[in-house]
Amino acid sequence: MTDPMPDAEPRPAPVAAAGFRLSSVLPDLCLLAAIPLLVYSVHRVFMSTPIEQSMGTAFKIFFFHVPMGWLCMLMALIAGIAAAVQLRLRSSGAAAVALAAAEIGFVTGLGVLLTGPIWGNATWGRPWTGDARQVSTALLWLVIVAYLLLRHYGPRSSDRLAAALAIFGAVNVPIIYYAVKLWKTLHPSTGVVGSLPPEMWATFWPGLGGLLLVSLGLLGLRIRQLRLADELDAAWVQLEDPR
Repeated sequence: MTDPMPDAEPRPAPVAAAGFRLSSVLPDLCLLAAIPLLVYSVHRVFMSTPIEQSMGTAFKIFFFHVPMGWLCMLMALIAGIAAAVQLRLRSSGAAAVALAAAEIGFVTGLGVLLTGPIWGNATWGRPWTGDARQVSTALLWLVIVAYLLLRHYGPRSSDRLAAALAIFGAVNVPIIYYAVKLWKTLHPSTGVVGSLPPEMWATFWPGLGGLLLVSLGLLGLRIRQLRLADELDAAWVQLEDPR
């Protein structure tokens, strides 16, 4: 019996290969799964959910405003934790996670800041009252903007400052959550979701799930793109300097 060629490349283990394939298609699966949830949720918001007695039709913004607020805070936490790992381990992977999460936090935070004044104007008679939750949420979004500007346009020496901003944004998340308890505010209490009637629960949770799947799918795709860009840059440097 002849021995195999010594220079033959080893085949990847089946389990490892399957895991790689799953991780590569998981973002696409999240986006596909989000489609029916979002369609169902939007249909329920405008066709099946009853009108709230005190706020009227304006309350329907709740089903978009609150999920985007939660997702903005979630992405800020992910960005802050990843930035801390980046500072500690000098990890390019953690840097990619932090940047991707901050970009999605920017979009969801912008959605919060656009839908909030519309809801506030219809409910309170003015779009901005300057209460603690509004101010802390706006501060978080501005921190995310500053972080993204540093990551995209700042010099490489600004990486530590950018990471510190992301960590500060994550620290601000509990302040946003507990603002209605710590200070007098017009915002509903944090337990308003738990007090929803069943027919509103049936609308809120599919919408939140759909937006969460979209956010996770885009997060995975963006991380993959950033990692590939890093690999291309490294390969280009090797071509330019073969030593």
